[in-house]
Amino acid sequence: MEQPDPLMKPDAGGRRSGGLTLAALRAFVAVVDKRSFSLAAQALGVTQPSISAQLAALEATCGVLLCHRKPEIALTQAGEDLFVRARLILGRVDEFESAAGAARAAVDSRLSLGTSAPHLAMPLVAGFKGLHPRASLAVSIGNTTTLLDDVARCRIDIGIMPLLDPPPPLACALVDAPRLAVCMRRDDPLARRAALSPVDLAGRAFVLREPGSQTRQLLEAVFAADGVPLVRALELATREAMREAVAAGIGLGALFEGESGQDARFVSVPFRALPRASGVYAVALRDSLGIPAVKAFFDHVAAVGRHC
Repeated sequence: MEQPDPLMKPDAGGRRSGGLTLAALRAFVAVVDKRSFSLAAQALGVTQPSISAQLAALEATCGVLLCHRKPEIALTQAGEDLFVRARLILGRVDEFESAAGAARAAVDSRLSLGTSAPHLAMPLVAGFKGLHPRASLAVSIGNTTTLLDDVARCRIDIGIMPLLDPPPPLACALVDAPRLAVCMRRDDPLARRAALSPVDLAGRAFVLREPGSQTRQLLEAVFAADGVPLVRALELATREAMREAVAAGIGLGALFEGESGQDARFVSVPFRALPRASGVYAVALRDSLGIPAVKAFFDHVAAVGRHC
C-alpha cells in the first residue's frame, strides 16, 4: 500500500497540522540553501528565532527530523526527499503568483471601446472601472457600420452597438434589447399615444440618421413591412443633431428607448410591432477573448446585461 506523504500528515483529529505553511516551507528551503539560520532569516526578511520556530513546526508536522543543526546544517535522509518536494511546491507557488500578476497587469492595461449607444455603454464602463480601477479605457463614438469595421481591423477592442443580426464570426454579448420608438416634440398630437404604427405616421416626415445606422435600417424595415412610404425630411450624421432637428420642428425622429435621455422637449412613443428583433450588443473578435482585459469586460457584460 502506498505510504501517505509526510507533508500531508494529519493530526489526531484528522486535520493537517498548522506547522505546514508556505512560510515554513520557505524557511526550510532557505536554511538548507544558505547553510545558516541567520543568513536564511536575512534572505527572507524575518528574525532568526522565527526561522527556527518555522522549521521546528514543520518537523513536528512531518514527524521527522529534516536537517541536522550541528556541526553544520545538513539534510537528514528524510529531509533530502522532502527538500526536493518543498522546492517543487514553492516553485509552483511562485509560478502561480507570476501568472496571477501577469493576468492582473493585463486586465489593468489599456482597453479601447467604440459605441453608438453611449447611454448603455457608459454604465458598463463605470461598472468595469469599479471592478478594475487601474484599467485605462479609451472610448470613441461611431455608427454600427464603422464600429464593426473598427473591430474587424483591430482599431478598437470592443464595440457596443445596436444590431439586427449579430455577425456569427464575432463574439457577441447582449447588453440590452430596447424597442424602437418615435421621437417627437412634447406638443405633437401623437405624443399621448401608448404605441404607434407606420399607418399612424403616414405622410409625416422623418429626420433620418446616416446610411449605416441600425436605427435607420430598422425604421426603414418597419415602414416597408407595413407598405407605408417613409417620408424623408433631412439626413443627419449624429443622434444629437437629429434631436435638435426634431426640436426645431423639421420632422419626427427614430430612437431606441432610453436614447432621448431626460430632455423635457421630447416624448418617445414605441412602435406597436417590429418586423425584426434588435438588441444592443458588446462585440469583439473571438480571438480577442484571449486578452484578459477583453475577457474581463465580456464577463462584466454577462453579469449585468440582459439575458435571452
